[in-house]
Amino acid sequence: MANEQVKKAPAKADDPAKKAVNKANLEKANAARKAKLASKKKEEVQPPFETREDLKKLLLYTIIVPNGQGDAVIKILKRKGSSAQFVRLGEGTASKQVLSVLHIEDTKKEIVYSLVREDLVPEIKVELEAFFLSSKRNRGIAFTIELNSIVGVKMYKFLSQTVRG
Repeated sequence: MANEQVKKAPAKADDPAKKAVNKANLEKANAARKAKLASKKKEEVQPPFETREDLKKLLLYTIIVPNGQGDAVIKILKRKGSSAQFVRLGEGTASKQVLSVLHIEDTKKEIVYSLVREDLVPEIKVELEAFFLSSKRNRGIAFTIELNSIVGVKMYKFLSQTVRG
């Protein structure tokens, strides 16, 4: 008989302890629902991100430099607050006759793409001009392309470096 399990008598519906526990659980569930509804209302009341924040335009800053100078350009961009930089190898498209007339032997280039806020462009431009003027070996071309849209507030905050911790 030691192996037999003892069955508990079912609790009566009139048991005051059970009623108190059920009432407490019901109150907790109601409080959780009310808190969830209140937080949703707060979210709905908040105006959209673009009206709360001062949005800066983002630009794709493209710099084409001779092979081997991309790292120096990236350092300038990072120092001035660029959020992301990408480098791609490229090669010129001029014919051999044109290259020989211009005495150009090396046509390999590095193309640096960088995402920057519009307010940072003047500072970056001054730094790049100083870099290009510092040596005859340093040369290149730079231009910007305006980005019209970005999907998602988090992506914009990352790219514009406006994430607050």
